[in-house]
Amino acid sequence: MESNFLDFSERAKRKLIISAGTAVLSILALVFFDSMLLTHSFIAFSFVLLGWSNLELMKAIKLFNDENYEREAILSSLSDGVLQFDSKRRVVLMNSRAEELLGLRVKDLEGLAIVPDLWEAKQSFRGLVEVIYPELAPFASQKGGDRYGGDKGQEIHTSYPELRLFVVSKQIKNNTGKTIGNVKIIRDITHDELISKIKSEFVSVAAHQLRTPLAGLKWSIKLMLDGETGPVNEKQKEFLEKGFESSERMVKLVNDLLNVARIEEGRFGYEFKEIDYVAFVEKLVKNYEPIAKKKKINMVFSQVKDLIPPLYADPERIQMALSNLIENALKYTLEGEFIKIIISLEGEYVKTIVSDTGVGIPALEQARIFSKFFRASNIIKLETEGTGLGLYIVKNIVERHGGHVTFVSEEKRGTTFTILLPIKRGLIPNRERPMAEEFLAGI
Repeated sequence: MESNFLDFSERAKRKLIISAGTAVLSILALVFFDSMLLTHSFIAFSFVLLGWSNLELMKAIKLFNDENYEREAILSSLSDGVLQFDSKRRVVLMNSRAEELLGLRVKDLEGLAIVPDLWEAKQSFRGLVEVIYPELAPFASQKGGDRYGGDKGQEIHTSYPELRLFVVSKQIKNNTGKTIGNVKIIRDITHDELISKIKSEFVSVAAHQLRTPLAGLKWSIKLMLDGETGPVNEKQKEFLEKGFESSERMVKLVNDLLNVARIEEGRFGYEFKEIDYVAFVEKLVKNYEPIAKKKKINMVFSQVKDLIPPLYADPERIQMALSNLIENALKYTLEGEFIKIIISLEGEYVKTIVSDTGVGIPALEQARIFSKFFRASNIIKLETEGTGLGLYIVKNIVERHGGHVTFVSEEKRGTTFTILLPIKRGLIPNRERPMAEEFLAGI
């Protein structure tokens, strides 16, 4: 819109200059030419042209003012801060939300280059300096590594004022591709982080309170089923088995909730040690062979062609992640179909593939697959029971090991999950992150 105005404005200015020049030539003609009638007609025509050019310029100015007012109204109504600065780090634009967050006014920054030295010189400028130079902030996540609401950006904690911000940065380029400035979209996530913490703490307390009575109920039913409290007839046994299965599902839900809460708080707890990964996975797969046989599903653990070195990992957590993938494959693969578990090397990583020919995941829902409490619509129809927390836990376990988890899926054709775990210890994070990258929006 602004570029259109500039083109229009330039055209109007050119017309005004041409018309003014024509009028001057007409006046000169009045002095040097004898034909007064011709000269006066030429002057009249020139002044008409001059007036028309003035009108064009007035229209351009009005258009500019209208567009400027509209742009300011839009920027002022945004809940996110907008900060624009040129290649010399001079602030060009700040909307009212950015001024409110950073405690500065754009008119006070006119012509001032925002350089790192301002961090020491003026305390009131620290928030602005830290947004432009994240390396000076008390905390800044890896650039481009975080996501919030679908955007990719950087989490920055400012020292003054004390805020947690999520900042998305974009370069501004001219027609030749040269960078002439930057714009930053600033979102205050301080309140969101607080709400997330409260939710996480509530889930943790509630789950702990539910865990003990549920465990007591489960084992009481188990004692009755085993005949420890006296003989039970077939009808009683049928009801007790249903009660035992329900209590087991509730215990699993509570355990999943506790695991999510611990992940969110950065205290899931990991005990790393060297493991023979191939033997570890082979043993795990054998544990599920009876279930696969009962469901008449062909489950294959392929021969390992590569020489897999020992992995430095937490066996309990890795088992939890792989078990979740294998259990999902068994749940959502129909009779007579296939499940394959394959291990191989890929660069500095050990690659584990869990592939099935099951129901697959609808294309429109795949972006949410690692979100908490999410279950695909076709899966809910097939298997009503489930927490929707398993894949979220899988993703966090794998990433804590310095790895990655990805998938490809096609509805009614199957799903393939791929886990990459690093061989080198140096690729494993030193500690758990206190805050997860995804908020408890689903709770």
